[in-house]
Amino acid sequence: MSDVDSKGPLRHFRMDRRAVLQSLATGAGVVFASSASAHVHQVAAAAAIPAETATASAESAHVFLDQHAFDTLALLSEQIVPGARAAQVPEFLDRLLAVESTETQKNFMQALGAFEGEARVANGVPWKSLTADQATALLTKISAQPDSDVSRHAFERIKGAVAETYFQTEVGMKELGWNGSVAFAPPGICG
Repeated sequence: MSDVDSKGPLRHFRMDRRAVLQSLATGAGVVFASSASAHVHQVAAAAAIPAETATASAESAHVFLDQHAFDTLALLSEQIVPGARAAQVPEFLDRLLAVESTETQKNFMQALGAFEGEARVANGVPWKSLTADQATALLTKISAQPDSDVSRHAFERIKGAVAETYFQTEVGMKELGWNGSVAFAPPGICG
């Protein structure tokens, strides 16, 4: 993996070939996997749209995620990092996914699918239909699973992408102590 591939909030979804095959063997993300491949074709078609039109439509619609997947991500984002929705973390991740590799897109959709599967098994409804108490109970359960658990792995990946994106926003940086006048270099840059 190159240095460029190892950066950014979606790095949590870039896996080597062996890990991809293992995750596919477990069947995680069945609910969302087919929509991921459909969106690859939509993204390719969108690339042919003039820049002005693409910018206007990006502000009014989702670029990669369908409405169900976006709603799931929006709820998860807010549940994992309160304030993520107001900071437009789901919108940013949606736009970022549109330019990612097909493999990264599939990995992301499989992670969302793991949450969807957990919600349906535990409560018989999609994640976006859970009550706040049901979602909290499931997140608590998933986060306590062994590291090898598919849902736990999905939780860590989504949490990483959401948290990293949020804490790179102005609101997130201020939450970490940034005062607007002092900028700190990321670790390793200066030294």
